[in-house]
Amino acid sequence: MIEGVMGRRNASFVLLQVLLLALFCTQSLGQISNLMLSVKEGLPAKTIVGDLGAVLSTPSTGFFISESRASYVFRDLEIDADTGIISTVVVLDRESRDKYEFVAATLTGEMIRVRIEVEDVNDHSPVFPSKEVELGISELSPPGSRFQLEGATDQDEGGFSTQGYSIKESEMGELFHLDFRMGSEKLHSLDLVLNSKVDREAHDFFTLTIEAFDGGIPARTGTVQVNIRILDENDNPPVFNQSEYHTTVREDAPIGSIVSQVLASDSDLGDNSRITYEINRRQSDPNHIFSINETTGFIYLSKPLDFETHPFHELIVTARDDGAQPEYSSTFVGVKVLNINDNSPTISVLFLSETGEADVSEAAAVGDYVARISVSDPDLEEHRITVSLEGGDGKFTLKQTDDFLYALCVNAELDREERDLYELRVQASDFGTPPLSSEMLLLLKVSDANDCHPVFEQDVYTVSIAEDAPLGSSLIHIPARDDDEGINSEIRYSILKSQQDGLFSIDPNSGLVTTAAVLDRETQMEVWFLVLAEDGGEPSLSSTATVTVLVEDVNDNEPVFQQQLYNVSIPEHMDIGSCFLQVVATDADSPEFGALFYSLSDGFVSQEKHLLFQIHPLTGELCVSQDIDRDIGPTVHDILIKAEDPGGLSAQAYVHIEIQDLNDNPPVFSPEEYTVSVSSHAPPGTEIVNVIATDRDSGRFGQITYKIHPGDMSSLFTLDKQTGR
Repeated sequence: MIEGVMGRRNASFVLLQVLLLALFCTQSLGQISNLMLSVKEGLPAKTIVGDLGAVLSTPSTGFFISESRASYVFRDLEIDADTGIISTVVVLDRESRDKYEFVAATLTGEMIRVRIEVEDVNDHSPVFPSKEVELGISELSPPGSRFQLEGATDQDEGGFSTQGYSIKESEMGELFHLDFRMGSEKLHSLDLVLNSKVDREAHDFFTLTIEAFDGGIPARTGTVQVNIRILDENDNPPVFNQSEYHTTVREDAPIGSIVSQVLASDSDLGDNSRITYEINRRQSDPNHIFSINETTGFIYLSKPLDFETHPFHELIVTARDDGAQPEYSSTFVGVKVLNINDNSPTISVLFLSETGEADVSEAAAVGDYVARISVSDPDLEEHRITVSLEGGDGKFTLKQTDDFLYALCVNAELDREERDLYELRVQASDFGTPPLSSEMLLLLKVSDANDCHPVFEQDVYTVSIAEDAPLGSSLIHIPARDDDEGINSEIRYSILKSQQDGLFSIDPNSGLVTTAAVLDRETQMEVWFLVLAEDGGEPSLSSTATVTVLVEDVNDNEPVFQQQLYNVSIPEHMDIGSCFLQVVATDADSPEFGALFYSLSDGFVSQEKHLLFQIHPLTGELCVSQDIDRDIGPTVHDILIKAEDPGGLSAQAYVHIEIQDLNDNPPVFSPEEYTVSVSSHAPPGTEIVNVIATDRDSGRFGQITYKIHPGDMSSLFTLDKQTGR
């Protein structure tokens, strides 16, 4: 069979040489024909492509092909050697191979150079690099702005490749159109062109679908979704909620009183919409009678009012956004000063805090003074003035210390964490006719005292970590919170000293606990320590949380045999299944990794199946698996035993086994019968024969003595019992 295959291969090789030689000769003589054929890709197998005989001058009944049967020509094409008909074997794919070339020869020596072109059909659709594209367009982009996109690729060629693009959503045509230019080697230039300006405040997001189509009929298409996000620019000025503001204020309104509030909004985003308020001093209020909070728009009284000299004030308030090129807008604020009796009481407040500000410590005791309030009325020096206090929910009270002096006192325990600001209203009324009164609004802030301990989310945290965790591994984050504020709420963390010092550390600022030393579950399965959270107050307050760390076992301990070498002796012919030795190994890991499996080993990776012995995989008992005959086999066996844990760690021990002999073999003569001739004249003592016997046993069981059995002739001969002579 092999010779037949080799013969056919040799014949094909010789034929190929002949064809090449003939091609050379015919080219020299100009006797060669060219056959140009074409076939469309995608046609079913067995499609006829052409006929080799179509270019011959005379019909031929046989053809030789220059290609071997293993070539790509015969893989995809079938060429009838008798008729010359060429047909397909498989469905052709132009994108895989676009032509086939070979040489055919007739029996008469004519040569045909064949070239088959695979024609393209529209069997591929345009494909974009991705299904979706994200695009950002500034709302200040002018019409005509171009945004380059990646075009679609089509494996077909010519008119079947990508021919153009369109936007599927017709309503998008008002905003965008596509500009497509085809370059060399199918390199497309595709731009999304802006038709008209966009306004983020009107529409901040567009989605459109771009469709690529080829030149087939019907055309094949591919799509990509373009998500367009309109980027904000500072193109909108702030807008006030009123074109003008009008308000009234008493001429005796205290400095700091809120006069009015202006409010503007900006439809841009981020800094472009962040608004700052200011009073235009060049056009209004040059004497700074009023001030404005640049963030909230609250207008405050900065200087005393006097109706008689200035009954009406006009303010121009400007709102400016925080854009790189800020936008401005202005509004008019009219402040009408209300005339009152000039002899109405006046109220003065002196806050007794260290800074003189309107604040009181939450640690203030009941009865402590917060402020001194004085009232006066120039026209009523001889008359009484009544002073009352409103607001404060009973936390504050007024205590009269003189005819016109009052003390604002703490009346109940304060708690800043419950409420940090009180609005108090002090009213002074005279007894004139009609009676006149005045009022002052006090915004009293409760300042923090360090009265709150840091609080952990839990009192006890339990966490697990593998014993092989590297140094610096994150263990647990245990943040605490402190309801105080400022430095009183700043918390630092530490680990209280214990027997476990050095195993863990904690970040003093974040409360992140990390490992600081190597862990060993076999030494310590559970570790606990206290974490201290301490605030920055004077004196500081603190709290603790207990952290219990469960050290998880990993397979980091190899099995250990009680002995590395076992010596044992057993008698031959010991009962099969009898166990004569138990090896014992231990593993310091947990039962998950410490359960051991015993096997006989060859010293490498694989297990070995011994002919004479076997070991119980769980108990380590070494037992006899076949009958042992010391006289026909080795008298000593050295066995390597492996103990392996579930994680693949192992240890080995050697067992030296000596086979003890039993007297289980009789002596055997060789030969079993001796025939000798003795002369009748042989004198006594003549050696007639030396008989020899052997015993397969050893030691004393293998030592042989000889004797002659008693009989009629036994008295005529003697035998050396040691040598057998």
